[in-house]
Amino acid sequence: MSLRYGPGPWPEDAYRLPDDLPRPTGDEPFISSVVMDGIQSHHFGIEPDDDAVIEIADLLGRLVTGDPAHDDLLLLHDRLGTVSALGIADGLVDRIRRQRLPRDRIGAVGRHLAEHGTRRDAVKIGLVLLGACGDERDRELLLLLGTLEELTLYAVVALRRTQPDRQRATYELARRVRGWGRIHAVERLKGCDDPQIKDWLLRDGFRNGIMNEYLAHLAATTGDLYSALLEPDVDDALLDGAAGILAALALGGPAEDMGDYADAVPAMHRLADLLTDRRATLGRLDAVLRILAFLRKPGDDSPWPPDVVARLRHRYEDLVVRPRWNDLVLERLADPHHADFSHAMWAADRLRLQVVPQIVARLETDPLDDFAWYHAIGLATAEEAEQLSDLAERLLPLADLADGPGDRRGIGQEYKPDRALESVVGGLKAFPGIGLALIDVALRNRVTRTRRAALAALTTWPASAVPDEARNWVRRAASVEPHEETRTEMIDFLRHRP
Repeated sequence: MSLRYGPGPWPEDAYRLPDDLPRPTGDEPFISSVVMDGIQSHHFGIEPDDDAVIEIADLLGRLVTGDPAHDDLLLLHDRLGTVSALGIADGLVDRIRRQRLPRDRIGAVGRHLAEHGTRRDAVKIGLVLLGACGDERDRELLLLLGTLEELTLYAVVALRRTQPDRQRATYELARRVRGWGRIHAVERLKGCDDPQIKDWLLRDGFRNGIMNEYLAHLAATTGDLYSALLEPDVDDALLDGAAGILAALALGGPAEDMGDYADAVPAMHRLADLLTDRRATLGRLDAVLRILAFLRKPGDDSPWPPDVVARLRHRYEDLVVRPRWNDLVLERLADPHHADFSHAMWAADRLRLQVVPQIVARLETDPLDDFAWYHAIGLATAEEAEQLSDLAERLLPLADLADGPGDRRGIGQEYKPDRALESVVGGLKAFPGIGLALIDVALRNRVTRTRRAALAALTTWPASAVPDEARNWVRRAASVEPHEETRTEMIDFLRHRP
């Protein structure tokens, strides 16, 4: 892998682990083991498996204290393949230490499992054993295996336990990964005092493929964001990093947020200073809009006095109304094929720009862009909503979408038409009487969420805007609805609007 793709990050689809299971077909949700490890370690806690720890420690003890046989190693490997590495890692290391098992032989077993294991949890425990009993000679192996997001958590812990330059080793691995691996590695750079690493945290280290919010506070504090912004030569990369960090803090959760950042107020003021005369980009506009939305929230829970928040809010309100932002968004939306079209469309929605014609041009080239339908109907006037309804009837395969009911979630590429229909119908709540043909189809769609969007529109409309035929559609849909909660809502609708 490293010969083909370099040190990393590697493409997500570039490799398969030997024990990968086939992904479920259809729209069944899929959570990979690397995602599950990340969620468990950050949100749900780790349930220790004490019985497995005792059994595996005994297997390991027999292997390293007696006359080892190959079958003993196979038995250990296969047993490790049936457990959760997260559930036994800490307990196993503790038991190994208390039993005073020979470090060199434990390290040799860990090295063998890491290099030759064919079950992911066996390889993970191999890395755990290397962290407990390996040494600096294992550096390249740990970096190589850690470049696989599946193994980063275990490799970075092992690096920090075995390498004399633990900060640099962690930094080297962190740059090789982008998803949960980046989060696991960067979290272990908290409090780092290396100037190069601190600079990297502010410019790029906080970015990851999961949520920047996980690492934004760490980057701001460990990287000393506010001091960096006070330097006289803040370059574009640092400015963009600062904007991204403060935007992530403004979004809040799932980690520390703006209220936890001691320098939040002066940092936001300084960012506004710097953005006043700097080049407009969609990334910078995104940050301004997210920070402004944060400052406009009700202030009951604000950590700062109302006058402090008001001053900041006014600054960002003055900043966002500058014409260069609108000009930038409109320029990106002028080309329906522009790579930044979706990003610009989001900004146009927040700025309440009248860009429905530009989005229509996009839909003519990509009728199944549910994001475009969502923003178009959300920005539309009543007249434009009529036009969008007609456009949807022309562009969407409605005859194929009346294919339910079913209890489908609408996940996956094959459901793109269903999601497009849902996006249009979901926006019809604001336009009583418009799009009845779409609502008729949506009530017969295979995706539960799409049927509920159609019912929500009819429920929101005044009774005078709901024709008898629409009530008959709901009556027909309720008689065959497979989703219990949706069927109950349909019956309630008919009861209140017979």
